[in-house]
This record gives sequence, C-alpha cells and structure tokens, in this order.
Amino acid sequence: MIRFLLFLGLAAALMAFAFWIYLRVELSVEGARRLAVVRSIVLVTILALLFDPRLPSAAPGGASGRWVLLDASRSMSTVAESGASAWSGAEQRAAELALDGWRVMRFGGSDLTPVVDEAGTPDRLSSLLAPALVAAAEGGAREVRILSDMRFADAVAIRSAVAELPVNVTFESFGGVVDNAGIGRFLVRDVLQPDGIPVAELEVFGGMFGDSINVAVFEEDQQVATVTVPAPSAGYRATVMVDLPTATEAGLVRYTAAIQGPADAFSDDQAGVSYANIGHEAGALVLLSLRPDWEPRYLLPVLAEVTGLSAAGYLRAGPDRYVRLGGASDRGAPADSVSVQRAATDAVILVVHGLGEDADPWVAALLRSPGRRLVLPADAAGAGLAGLPAVELREGEWYASPDIPTSPIAGALAGVALGGLPPLSDVLVPEVGMREPPLQLQLRGAGSPQSAFQLIEGPEGRVAIALASGTWRWAMRENGREPYRRLWSGLAGWLLSDQRVAASEARPRDWVIGRGEPVEWSLPGDTTISRIRVLQGDSVVVDTTVVSESTLSTGVLAPDVYTYEVTGPSGDTLAAGRFDVSPVTSEMLPAPVEPGASVRTASALGSDDGLGRPLRTTPWPYLLVIILLCGEWVVRRRSGLR
Repeated sequence: MIRFLLFLGLAAALMAFAFWIYLRVELSVEGARRLAVVRSIVLVTILALLFDPRLPSAAPGGASGRWVLLDASRSMSTVAESGASAWSGAEQRAAELALDGWRVMRFGGSDLTPVVDEAGTPDRLSSLLAPALVAAAEGGAREVRILSDMRFADAVAIRSAVAELPVNVTFESFGGVVDNAGIGRFLVRDVLQPDGIPVAELEVFGGMFGDSINVAVFEEDQQVATVTVPAPSAGYRATVMVDLPTATEAGLVRYTAAIQGPADAFSDDQAGVSYANIGHEAGALVLLSLRPDWEPRYLLPVLAEVTGLSAAGYLRAGPDRYVRLGGASDRGAPADSVSVQRAATDAVILVVHGLGEDADPWVAALLRSPGRRLVLPADAAGAGLAGLPAVELREGEWYASPDIPTSPIAGALAGVALGGLPPLSDVLVPEVGMREPPLQLQLRGAGSPQSAFQLIEGPEGRVAIALASGTWRWAMRENGREPYRRLWSGLAGWLLSDQRVAASEARPRDWVIGRGEPVEWSLPGDTTISRIRVLQGDSVVVDTTVVSESTLSTGVLAPDVYTYEVTGPSGDTLAAGRFDVSPVTSEMLPAPVEPGASVRTASALGSDDGLGRPLRTTPWPYLLVIILLCGEWVVRRRSGLR
C-alpha cells in the first residue's frame, strides 16, 4: 500500500511539473495543454517502469504461472547404482507436470533464458540455475519446480535468488549414488632447457573419501608417470605437483593425464590434456646476443625484474650454435638455431643485441614480423635491418644531457640525475631523427644533441632501437645503477603498453580450448594469409578464407585432437600444427545438495508485488514512450517551440 501511495504522489508531482512547464515557462502556443498531457503520460510511464509492477496473469493458476525447470546438464546422463539415470526420471516427471498444465523449460550452461523443453539428451556443460530462476520470475512465474540431480554450480546465487524473487520454489531430486572420479585441472609448465624436468600440476576430485585415485601421465603416446592421489571429500579438489621425466624431444609436446581403473558413470572428466614448450617458455622475454659484450650481463636481469616476465638469454657462439646466458643454474647444453628461433618467435619481448650485417637470415626475418622488439644494433647495417636507415656512425665520448625531454618514457626518468655518468660511444645518426627523443646525448658534453634511442610504432607492434652503445658502464657505477634501471624500465613499459601487437605466426590463441568454447586464432597483421583448414583425422571440419584481420573465430568444435594448416595466396604452407579441444567438464564436482526452497506463499507476497509478468519485460511501455516523445517533438516544432 505504501508503495502504491508513493507512486501516486510522484506521478501527481510529475504531471504538475509538465503542466507548469507548458503553461508558465514555455511560450503560449495553441495546443499547450495537449502537449502537457503527452509529456505527463511519458513521465508517468517512465515512473511506472522504475517501480516495475507485475501485470495480472492472463490465466491465473494456469501454465503461465507454474513453471518446471528441467536440468539439461550433462551430469543428468549419469547412471546410478540402481541402473537408472537422473535424466530419464526427470524427463518422465516433467512430462507428467506438462500434462497437468505446467510450462516446462530447460536450463543449464551459461544461458540466461531457459529453452522450451523438447525431446533430446542433456547437453549443457554446467548446472547454472540462478539465471533461469530470474528469467522465470520475469516471465510471470509464481511457482517454480526444479527437476535436477542437485549438482548446482551456483549454489550461493541460487539461495540469494530464492530469497529475493517473488516465486515459490520447490526442488525434486533425481538420480542416486554415483561412482565417479575426475580430473579438474592438468597443466604442464614450459621448460626453459631441453634437458630440464617438466613439472605437472594435477587436480582431481570425486572418488570415495579415504580411497586413492590413480592417474597415468603420458608424453605424446608414451606413459611416463603414474600418480596416486588421496580422494578428497565430496565437492572438494586435491592438487599435487608431479615431476616428469625429461622430454624425449624439444618443441611443443603434448601431455595427457588419464584416470586409471574401471570406467565410472561419467566419462567426460576422465582425461586432461596440456601442451608444454620444451626448450623455451612461451610468453617470456628473450634476449638474443649476436656478439660477445658486457651489455647482456646487466640488461637481462634488469628487464626480467622490471617486467616480471620469465627471461632467457642466448649468446651466439658459432654457426648454428648458441649458449644460454645467466647464472650456472640457467645454463645447459648448447642450443641450435631452430630452438632459439622457436623461443624468439614465442617471446613477448624480443631483445636483439649486436645486430649487424652478418646476422643470420632468420634473425632479419624475425625482426620484420609483428611483435615487440628492443634492438641494440652494432652498426648502421644492423639499424637498417631493424627498420631504421642510419646515415653514419659517429665515434667519440657521448655524455647524457641532464635535460629530460618530453617522451613516452619521461615519467620513468623523472628525478634521475644523469650528470656525472660515464659516456656512451658509437652513436648512430638516423636520416630522420625523433621529434621528441627519450634521451639526448652530446659529444664531449657539448655541441648539438643527438637522440640515444629511436622509438618506432606501427600497426604490427613497437620497436625501440638503441642508437648508442656502452650503457653497461652505467650499471657498473654505483651512481649509475638507478639511471640504468629506470631507462630500460621505461623502454620496456612502453613496449608492453601496446595492446595492438599482432601475432608473428598464424596459430590458435590456445593450444587447449575448453569444451564448448569457440576456437579463436591469432593472425599476423599482414594480408599474406588466405586460408585456414582444420582437420579431425582425415576429415576437414573447417575450411575458411581469411580476411585481413588480427583475430578470427572458427566456432565451437567437438572434443578431440585437431590439426591445422595455414596457406598463402599461392597455396604455400605458412604454418601448421595441432591443438586440442578438451573433453573435461567439472559437472560432477559439486556435491548433490539441495540449496533450499522458498516458504513464501502467494498471499505472503503482498498485493503490491502482483503475481504476473513484470512491467519492464513487456515491450509496450517502451514503444509508447518513443511514439509520444516523437509526436511531442513534431508538434513542438510546428508550433514554434524549440
């Protein structure tokens, strides 16, 4: 009653305001009262939408007020020890209620709106009930009956919805005791060295509390480990870390984990899959030094610290031979150019030191690909390979100017004392200098300033090029360590702030795609790619033409192992590989517990709440407001009002 009186009071105030505007404030025109009436109707309609009353049900007590929500998640297909599945019992019960006038709907997955029940099998990937309850309440339901195995993934949200929504909720449980053990998570971490030890993170659930769950781990198709994990309590997970044997080969290796023992009631969570980069880490910071120098020794740990990324450094020791940089624990057997190229291709930031005219062709090709690059060239030819034509190399002692110009890294250098630092040497002077150089150098501390860095930003990434060498001398001085750190921190921050970097090679964004998720691709920013083919065994499941774009989705695929092939306009293969669509779901993880039911009756809801459909869910108020506002505007303009 109070709510109704408040609505009447506010409606009267809005109508009085509309008449006051047209009769006292606006110019006196013919039809002002009619315009005031139109304005009043619009304001009152908007007020009604804010109060959101419920419209009377078209058929009280009929199908419009009584709803059945049938759980269509995959866990409903499990067969209990009694021999019957929860789905068969729930479907039969739903058919009985439908004959009695109930409106039967299906729920599950991420759908916010239930789907009308039809013959079929449960195919949703999770039991999300709260969105379905909200949709039913907004659709005019007064009484809702839930038919489920009670393995809800949003139990807290369900309790909140039951307590807040003006509907009576009743739960009916189906199914019985189910014997199931599953894998909730399986991840093998990248290994920086080919002879390193892969570490797997394994998470299991289910089983009988107090028993053990046996899991076998496979590298490709070869079993490499067996793990015994104590079964956790119902609704909980148990996580273990497993050291695996050294991988038999470097590159992208596929690992699988499978529950051992007799088949249980639910097969979708019996195996997990993961890919690991052996010999390098994807998404790391990689420093490639093409000639011996002191700079990488100081630069690599500083960049790793300021970015928080895993860092790996490689020093070219001869044709097709690289050795790892860093401490003794990071060093391993020499790597070939193929392994180093793979690490550099998957790097978030690639640092190339000592780039000159004698660089390997694959290094020059990598610098032309999209990505974030930090280049320290050794000569003018190296600067040209990085995308900066240089005029000459000027020798001498170049001191940093104490005046910090406006630039993208000026904030990182603010407050840094650059005076008194050791000089830099061998400054490259480009054909076109930066308008706002990040750091200026002067020959012998006098003369015209020259830029110490060139920052290049393009549609395919950012490149920072050092035009002077010898900054390691700063790191050797106590008063130069902070300027050294701040300088490279600012440059790394500028590189990482670019969100538009395209992929250097066409590939799936993830090697393992979750079940029911679309397969998304990362593509280079150029237009050389024309076709992507995805095969399931020998069958082509996706064959699409690629338009010039940096991302692409090829839809949802069934769980399996897939191979892909990316070709160019002339039919040549640009990239190839494989990926998995994981079969794992966590449907069986929640324990079957009834969240609780509402005890409110229709009379307890109060006459103000109503029993029908909420006003905001009907299209007519919005259509009325639009028509009246348009009509009012036309009449105002024709009457001379603005």
